Amino acid sequence: MKVRVDQLEQQLKKNLAPLYIISGDEVLLCQEAADSIRKAAQSHQIEERLRYVADAQFDWQDVINENQSLSLFSNRRLFDIQIDKMGEKHSKALAQLGQSLSEDNTILLTIPKIDARTQKAKWFTQLESQGVFVQIWPIDASRLPTWIQQKAQTLELSLTRDAASIIAERSEGNLLALSQELEKLALSHGPGAKITEENVIAAVSDSSRYSIYDLSDRILMGKAKDAMHCLNQLLGEGVEPNIILWLFNREIQTLANLLQAMQSSSLRQACQAERIWDKRVTFYESAMSRHNKITLPYMQNYLALMDKTVKGLEGPDINTGFRNLVMMFCGYKPVVTELDLPV
Repeated sequence: MKVRVDQLEQQLKKNLAPLYIISGDEVLLCQEAADSIRKAAQSHQIEERLRYVADAQFDWQDVINENQSLSLFSNRRLFDIQIDKMGEKHSKALAQLGQSLSEDNTILLTIPKIDARTQKAKWFTQLESQGVFVQIWPIDASRLPTWIQQKAQTLELSLTRDAASIIAERSEGNLLALSQELEKLALSHGPGAKITEENVIAAVSDSSRYSIYDLSDRILMGKAKDAMHCLNQLLGEGVEPNIILWLFNREIQTLANLLQAMQSSSLRQACQAERIWDKRVTFYESAMSRHNKITLPYMQNYLALMDKTVKGLEGPDINTGFRNLVMMFCGYKPVVTELDLPV
């Protein structure tokens, strides 16, 4: 059964399905949907939660065996499985797992965005027929201010439309950063406060804190010392690693797209194709003067290692890893990183 994310709460009130599939690229919305299912599982007296992160080396047999065995601690269990990248290995295992679903366990699968072809595959249609498929779509820019106002209500804030629009513009569509902005407003103004455009502007101008966009400017311009100071401030203020990782990923992917487009056009034309604002073209011109088809793939591979760390897997130290990325962006490759060590 397929349900929209705004229908999920209503479905959970009716019954708890043996299987839930959450798919999409919006990290915050996927997290919130998964949290709703975990909360519903607890209300159904499911106290034992088994968490798995399935990468390319993951052994699915452990999950299949555990699903078929009896728990020593409770009658019902939640299998919380996150898949970073779909592949044939995972799809075959999920097809096998789908043949042994039971009322004793609930399986929560969080997977990346999947296309229409995958949704028509035999293994997926089999799973969907036995459970609930929640497909997460990005929030359209025109709907984002309304979503922000609704999100603010959950924090006991009342935002005017203009205030919500300013926050939407500052976040540039990053829901994790946006959510953090709202949490800061809730802490500074307290429950029940009405937040106006003036309040948002004042909060920005009065704050001495850096934002991730300050970090973006500095790494693109190659200002290593300033960028490192900005990063340390962000880490010290407790900015979520997911948000910093999103920023690095966005800028690396943009540079990779520009490099590809420059094979048949100028940098300026490539920036227009990427919808980069005119006032920011100089930032990317600076970055492209330091990077090429060797440095960018290296940074992408290192970013993949950092992604594992953020998701709780073995990888580089968070702080050291982000500092290495700053140095790479600014043109100073570390002497050695995990990518250079022998396997």
